[in-house]
Amino acid sequence: MRGLRTLTLVALAVAAMAVAPAAIAAPADTITLVERQIDINPGETNPCTGATGTIIDDEQDVFHITSLADGGLHLNGHSTVMVTFLPDDPNGVRYEGHETFAFSENSASATFTTSMTTMVRVKGSDGTFITFRDVAHLTVTATGVVVSVDRPTLLCP
Repeated sequence: MRGLRTLTLVALAVAAMAVAPAAIAAPADTITLVERQIDINPGETNPCTGATGTIIDDEQDVFHITSLADGGLHLNGHSTVMVTFLPDDPNGVRYEGHETFAFSENSASATFTTSMTTMVRVKGSDGTFITFRDVAHLTVTATGVVVSVDRPTLLCP
C-alpha cells in the first residue's frame, strides 16, 4: 500500500508540474484526482503476533493540487481504506477494519511544510483489536532549519 501511495504522490507531482505554467496566467489553479483500487499484499507480518499473511486494502483516495501564481504549491489528500488481514495459518486470527490517511503539503519559494496522519483499527476474529496511529510533521525553512516530529503508536491485544 505504501508503494502505491508513493507512486500516486509521484503522479501528483507530475500533474502539479503540468498545472504550474497555467498558474502564471491565473491567481490559482486547482485539480482534483480521485482514485479507487484494491491492493493485495502477500507476505505481510502482524506487528502484534508475528503471524504472516496477506493484507487486502480496498481503498479510495482523493487528492487536491493547487498551484499559485507566485509559484507556491499546495497538495492535500485523504484516503479511506477497508483493511483485511488473512493469516497464512488457517487457524490464525483474521482481522478486518478500516484505515484513514490524510496529508497536506505546502511549498513557497524555499520553504516546505508537510503533515500526515494515519489511523488503522482492525478487529480480530477472536474479538481482539489492533490499533495503529501516526502523526508526522516536517518543516524545512528557507534558511535550512528543519523541524520534524513523528509520533507512531501501536496498541496490541
